Amino acid sequence: MPVYSKTEPHPGDLRHLVEIGITVNVVNENGYSVAIDTVLCSVWASVTDLSSRQTQTADSSVMENGMLFGIRFREEMRPGMWVRFQDVKWTITALEGYGYKRRYLGLKAYNAKGVNG
Repeated sequence: MPVYSKTEPHPGDLRHLVEIGITVNVVNENGYSVAIDTVLCSVWASVTDLSSRQTQTADSSVMENGMLFGIRFREEMRPGMWVRFQDVKWTITALEGYGYKRRYLGLKAYNAKGVNG
């Protein structure tokens, strides 16, 4: 069962400016692999909170948040890319279009971070 609404976002809902990019591994002058974030585009998006849950495993506790970003359709979007929204980087895990017209694209993204306590 998809988490996305089958109705397209209203154009007025695309009011958040987000950056979409990819992390590329390059070899530096010392021969070590270094991860570099490359911004591919800045787009206007609608943002919906999917969930907020906390999981506990052994010694660590992880807070996982889910967001759904609705953007105008772009062909180059792939899972594994990231979305930067309000200085937080969200990893895209799934893509889904709204209907068959390819006008809008839903980006399901998660941000996992460790918490103490």
